[in-house]
Amino acid sequence: MARITDLKRIERLKQSTMKLVVEKGFGGASAILIAKDAGVASGYFYMHYKGKKEMVNSLLQEVYQEMFAKFEELSLQGLTFSIITEKMIRNFIDLANTNPVKIKFLYVLTHDYSFVVDPSIRENITQLLIQLKNLGHKSGELDKEINEDDLHQILIMNVLQTINLAFKKQKRKNSFKNHDTEHL
Repeated sequence: MARITDLKRIERLKQSTMKLVVEKGFGGASAILIAKDAGVASGYFYMHYKGKKEMVNSLLQEVYQEMFAKFEELSLQGLTFSIITEKMIRNFIDLANTNPVKIKFLYVLTHDYSFVVDPSIRENITQLLIQLKNLGHKSGELDKEINEDDLHQILIMNVLQTINLAFKKQKRKNSFKNHDTEHL
């Protein structure tokens, strides 16, 4: 018998997962708490996901897929390394303004030692960063000593850290202004 999927319930599960991971960390957000917060039975959660790890990785994949799609779009336009990296940073800030829970979710997962990123997600990120690195090296806009790990630190970790600090320092909800963006 086929599963009946209520897309509204699935969306509530996704939103509750992000919210609880942000509030309690990966280890503190159990499948039962997620289901309860979403207003669905825990059996409904398990009908669609093997467990919390699968749910969190699927959400992480969705978030990063948005980033990959944006990168692909920018790459196809033939833009320079500098313009692509600036637009990618602006994309993170736009996400912080439009969906702060999603950007906080990324931040928490990148800093939670109890969470292990699915290898396919890690590989996709690495491939994107290698393409970006190669573009920067080829154009001379990026020092040849900079590798994909350095780009990960600069373009993802530092940006997430800066956004998180701004959220904490100023209790911001969605108020990144032009001067914040330019500074970053």
